[in-house]
Amino acid sequence: MKAFVTGVTGYIGGSLAVALLKQGYEVRGLVRSNTHIRELGHLGVIPVLGSLYDTDIVARQAQDADVVVNAADADNAYVVSTLLGALKGTPTRLLHVSGASVIGDRAGGAFSDQCWTEANQPQPRLEKVGRVAIDHALQDAARDKVHTLVVCPTLVYGEGLGVRKQSIQIPLLQALARKHGVAVYAGSGENRTGHVHIQDLVSLCLLMIDEAPAGTFLFAENGEVAMKDLAQMLGNKLGFAAPAQSKSMAYLLRECCFDDPQEAEYGLGSNIRVCADRARELGWRPSHHDLLGWLAR
Repeated sequence: MKAFVTGVTGYIGGSLAVALLKQGYEVRGLVRSNTHIRELGHLGVIPVLGSLYDTDIVARQAQDADVVVNAADADNAYVVSTLLGALKGTPTRLLHVSGASVIGDRAGGAFSDQCWTEANQPQPRLEKVGRVAIDHALQDAARDKVHTLVVCPTLVYGEGLGVRKQSIQIPLLQALARKHGVAVYAGSGENRTGHVHIQDLVSLCLLMIDEAPAGTFLFAENGEVAMKDLAQMLGNKLGFAAPAQSKSMAYLLRECCFDDPQEAEYGLGSNIRVCADRARELGWRPSHHDLLGWLAR
């Protein structure tokens, strides 16, 4: 059995690549440069030099695989279009990793009691329309005989299994705390986000590859946390004596030099509350549920 993974040097893609190796797959991973070739070799991944825009390379590797994992960029419609075209009418399973910020509300730290499901999602905010359109295109492609699967995780934590060991959001919060000398949160910090441990996310992805019908879209969460509580725990772990401090979203956007304003609006200030009952109905049994406890340990 063969697998082809984009985003293989990333946190989620690398973890999935290692998990597929352990299941006996020959795993090829798309890399843009020679930088990580040695590290991938140590893991057992066969590197394929190229980018998401190298249509011929991506299509050829996908057509030669039994499983394709697209974990490089949830907002890149180009590579999704390439994969859908290459895999039309084949039995290859295509798992795309999206992200639950598609239901984010840009609440500026305010609490919302709304919890969303796969069957009940809000109209996406304008900046998330593109990602939602990609998710829908993948689900619709099942009608064109492409075995598509979309997993939509909330905040992912835990030690990665591949080249990249750390997630994105928690290191971002840590860097923000170090910059200020105190942990910070947006507004009242009462906004809540779901979370899922990387090992549980990987187990769900493998289950989807083995069991889920074409066109499946699943949220991944196993608990949630208020951002104020998360900031305070991070402050404690960094050794700050002062309690976490509230900052306005305007301040965070102006002073914190985010690479993308969405990191602040969705990563710090939004409610990302979803229910993953459908994943559990498929047979998913996550074992990690306590993000704050994990950080404390």
